[in-house]
Amino acid sequence: MPAHSSSTVRRWIGWVLRILGFGLFVLAFFLPAVRGEGTVFAGWKCASIALSETVGLFGKSPSFSLAVLLVVFSGWINPLVVLTLLISFVAKLRTLRRILGILIVLCMAATWTFFVQHTVTPLVGHWLWIAGALLILVPEVLPGRRVAAD
Repeated sequence: MPAHSSSTVRRWIGWVLRILGFGLFVLAFFLPAVRGEGTVFAGWKCASIALSETVGLFGKSPSFSLAVLLVVFSGWINPLVVLTLLISFVAKLRTLRRILGILIVLCMAATWTFFVQHTVTPLVGHWLWIAGALLILVPEVLPGRRVAAD
């Protein structure tokens, strides 16, 4: 297969993965995402709580407990994923997308740390949210163009 068509196929696969990932990511906001203390929260409610905690950090008397910071980092996944998706239209920003991908994975780890510390059970919405975000990131680790040998 010529290098040009191979590159085109990789780009096409990357966009299919991003679109599928974005669909799962959005769907997750409408599904039960977590269960904590006997209450089930939909994905949009989790995002709302994380956003309010982020805004609270800039209030007059912010609470800097580890739990709050973990929730804040968890909430940063949403804007980081959207930013990654938006800049995926610019090929020259691949390094920035990879950096954002690393930050997103670290924020996922913060989410799971919070779950373990506070006995929160992830539900289908959480797993689709994570799967969607990862599918959006996968094209950044697919092999790129091959470098010609000297």
